[in-house]
Amino acid sequence: MKLKLNKNQTDGNTKEVINQFLNDCRGRGLSKATIDVYEVNINYLLEYLGEGAELKSITTKTIQDYKNHLINNTNRNNTSINTILRHIKVFLDWTEENGYTEPVVIKYLKVQQKVKEIYSDDDIRILLKKPKITDCTYNEFRTWAIINVLVSTGMRRSSLQNIKLDDINWADRVILLRHTKNKQVHYAEINNQLAKVLKEWLKYRQDDSDYLFTGQTGKKLSEITISSSVKTYNRSRGIEVTSVHAFRHYYATKLIESGTDIFTISKLLGHTNITVTQNYLKSLNMEHFIKNNSVNIFELLE
Repeated sequence: MKLKLNKNQTDGNTKEVINQFLNDCRGRGLSKATIDVYEVNINYLLEYLGEGAELKSITTKTIQDYKNHLINNTNRNNTSINTILRHIKVFLDWTEENGYTEPVVIKYLKVQQKVKEIYSDDDIRILLKKPKITDCTYNEFRTWAIINVLVSTGMRRSSLQNIKLDDINWADRVILLRHTKNKQVHYAEINNQLAKVLKEWLKYRQDDSDYLFTGQTGKKLSEITISSSVKTYNRSRGIEVTSVHAFRHYYATKLIESGTDIFTISKLLGHTNITVTQNYLKSLNMEHFIKNNSVNIFELLE
């Protein structure tokens, strides 16, 4: 049951209310990155409202005016503005439930849906080709191993960077993923090819860290380092696509094209909501998909 706004209740200490919201987010197990983004966008809104602004003064018109401000006075595109508005909505929904604000309606901007850029089969063949140990750098070989993991499992970058050696179960051929977006433990299969790659990498790597992939200091790789390494590696091989997350879309696409049902794909990707998995359908190369999956109705009639 939602709390009603107490007209005698003031939010003179707006900062304190924001801190309550952020603490509630922490209590619900949201990631630090998510909480930081909420805080940034809330503070941007308050900066726009001006010094002394109170939460109870925020109305639907206030948010509409702020949206117009973002459109006319920033170089953000519609997708970026909608992201900001969604973060603000999470906060305002919370303040409404706790009696600090009245209901606020937020209308989002229309966005042209884009098909996500993914790797082609030829791209993947080139990227998975093993570099010669005698000719490649340490970082190059490490990136090759990383790409093999991403292609084989479709795991997220954050999951990959947090894999520890103890998380690899060689007997059952699975990797335990403790660091996931939804905070739930997930497993990724180690197929025969990936097992061979990982064993080669473990022989080649130059430290005794607990983490599978590390930097020169022996600490786990940062997400930025993983992204920049993949970008450099791909560009050196003439591959235009450089996104780490695009490997996840490639993995999902190949499962779809192979006839795997969407429920199974959802489980393999570690999604808790099947609607998230459905978004990966938009990554399909429809020309390729139709060519390989269409049925000749006339042949069926013979």
